[in-house]
Amino acid sequence: MKQYMNYFNTVVVNYKAPLSTYSVLFSRFTRFAVVGFSGVFVDLGTFYFLHSSLCLTLTMSAMLSTEIAIINNFIWNDLWTFNDVSYQLKNNQKLQRFIKFNLICLVGLVLNSLIVSLLFYKFQVNEYIAKLMAIACVTLWNFWLNLKINWQQVRE
Repeated sequence: MKQYMNYFNTVVVNYKAPLSTYSVLFSRFTRFAVVGFSGVFVDLGTFYFLHSSLCLTLTMSAMLSTEIAIINNFIWNDLWTFNDVSYQLKNNQKLQRFIKFNLICLVGLVLNSLIVSLLFYKFQVNEYIAKLMAIACVTLWNFWLNLKINWQQVRE
């Protein structure tokens, strides 16, 4: 009986761990996507304010509003999406994480443009479908890299 219980515990523990891991990963990804979606509204609202109210140029408004959205997304990802990992990390690492987050987002922006152009010009995919596909790819890219580089789980 003891051998059966040991076998049962080993099988159940090994079986549940991946499910738990996938559940946490899915939860993190969902929160990451919600934060990213909110960033769209921060970007658009800030862009409107900078361009219409403050009369900044189109390019300057676009660059500043994007950076403000990135700052917003970093803060919310640090506080909500990856909060259990963030509290384990030292506060002096926050600036380093922010710089890496910004660089990952910059590479994501370039990838997004390349994917849209490739799908639209090379494969004649509708521009809006191409943009949605690029957003999906870049969201996965940004999430995976930030998970691995910025908010990796600290082993105790």
